[in-house]
Amino acid sequence: MAAPGTSATNSVLTLDALRKRYRPEGAALLDGLNLVLRQGEFIAIMGESGAGKSTLLNIIAGLDRPDSGRVLLEGTDLCSLDDDAITRLRRARIGFVFQAFHILPYLTVLQNVMLPLDLLGVPRSQREPRALQWLERCAIGALAQAYPRELSGGELQRIAVARALVHEPALVLADEPTGNLDAGTAGQILRLLREQLQATAASAILITHSPAAAQSADRIVRLQAGRLEAAAA
Repeated sequence: MAAPGTSATNSVLTLDALRKRYRPEGAALLDGLNLVLRQGEFIAIMGESGAGKSTLLNIIAGLDRPDSGRVLLEGTDLCSLDDDAITRLRRARIGFVFQAFHILPYLTVLQNVMLPLDLLGVPRSQREPRALQWLERCAIGALAQAYPRELSGGELQRIAVARALVHEPALVLADEPTGNLDAGTAGQILRLLREQLQATAASAILITHSPAAAQSADRIVRLQAGRLEAAAA
C-alpha cells in the first residue's frame, strides 16, 4: 500500500506495512509504515531521537529485517532474500553517506572511492578512471593520492559522496551526513549531493535532525508513532 499522495509507478523503493518491535512487550518502533520513493526523488526523514530512524534505515538497507511487511528495492523484496543475496544487492544498488564519514584511514582517497568497484568486481582497468572522474565531479581530484588524516571534514564528506555514487546506485542513504560539519560546509555538501543525484537520476533518503538540511530535499516526512507523515508546511 502506497503512502498517501504517492504512486508506485517508477518507484525505486516501496515500504509496505512495515512493523518492527525489539521486545514483545515493548512499543512498536515501526507500526504499519508505508513509503514510496520514486526514481530521482530526494526525501528527508526527520523525527525525535529514539523514534526509529536508524532502525528504518537499517531495514531499508537490508541490515535488519522487519517483523512483517515488505521492502521492495526496484521491485525485489529484500525480505524474501537470504543474507548473501541481500549483500550482493546492497553492494550493487545502494550507496551510503554517513555522519562519521567511514573513510578507511589506511587507503588513499582514490582507493577509498574505488572500493565499491572492487567489491563489485569491476575490471581493474575501469576502476581508477571511474573513481578519478567522480573525484573531479566532487571537486577533490587533486586529493586523489592524499590520506584521510590530511583532510578536513568537508573534504572527507566529499569523498563519501563520491564513494556513494561511483558505482551508480539506484538508492543513496544519507545518515546525518552533515552532523559533523559547520553550517557553511554542510550547505556545500548538501548542494553537491543534490547536484550529483540529479546528474545520475538516483533516488535518496536523508536522515536528519536539521530543518535546514531537510530543506534540500524534494519533500520532508516525519517518523512518529511508528509511521511516516508529511511534515507540516
